[in-house]
Amino acid sequence: MFHQMSRFVSRFRDLEQQEVSQSIEEERQWRVLKEKLASPQIVEQQELYQRKCIAVMSLYAQAGASFLASNLAYAWSGKGIPVTLCELPKVTSYYYFALDFERRVRQQVRESPTPSLLMQNNHLRIQIESPAQLQHESSQTDTANWLLRICKDSPIVVIDVSSNWNDIHSKQIFEHADEIWVVFDADLARLTRLFLVDPAPAWWKTERRKIKMIANKWNSQLSRTSILKKVEGTLSLWDQYGATQVTDLIPLMDGEKTAMASAKANLLLELFPEEESEFQSLIHSYKGRML
Repeated sequence: MFHQMSRFVSRFRDLEQQEVSQSIEEERQWRVLKEKLASPQIVEQQELYQRKCIAVMSLYAQAGASFLASNLAYAWSGKGIPVTLCELPKVTSYYYFALDFERRVRQQVRESPTPSLLMQNNHLRIQIESPAQLQHESSQTDTANWLLRICKDSPIVVIDVSSNWNDIHSKQIFEHADEIWVVFDADLARLTRLFLVDPAPAWWKTERRKIKMIANKWNSQLSRTSILKKVEGTLSLWDQYGATQVTDLIPLMDGEKTAMASAKANLLLELFPEEESEFQSLIHSYKGRML
């Protein structure tokens, strides 16, 4: 028994000293395995972020919902976070004309049947329904299914509702959104008339906890406490209890810069990234990072 064990150990030592030859495929697999073990473990980016759907609307036309939604989406995506920007289904797209979609789309490969514009190193996906597409599609849109498909593309989805807050699709979007940004500007007479004449929409009451009131095109004179109290008093005309507070103030942007960006079919932050500081109150902390 002892001799058999001795022979076994000797044979094992001999084999241990021999060089083991590997095939080309075995060497390739071994090299790939070593590279995987050496590289840091990468977690899928989208899993790092809590998914969020934000609906941005103007109380009336030209208050600035599209301006804020598009530039904020551009700023967030510039930080390496995938963002989808879209508009209401079955509505002729504002961004189709504002961003000269036909010229831009020829410069990139379409990755989905839905026409989309990729920006910010493909982190920003702007989904666009062209006028020609709308003419050929007359079926009713299931808003819930549409929203589910949109939210699969990116962890952050920004829906530009514009001033179409009475649209039937808007009401369903407000119900499913995580946040509703209500934008108004410095035209205080129009703001007062709206809240005095029109009744509060149903979503103003049912989705109250989601609403953020954003004063756009606001200057230092309007930011005085006395003026803000009057504005908040007007906003509270739609509330039975308590007061409605203005959560964010966005200053009036440089007119020459905004005009130049519009003339060149660009977003403001595409041409003037230094203006991102003006949006700082909306670029909030998200999953431990500043967006």
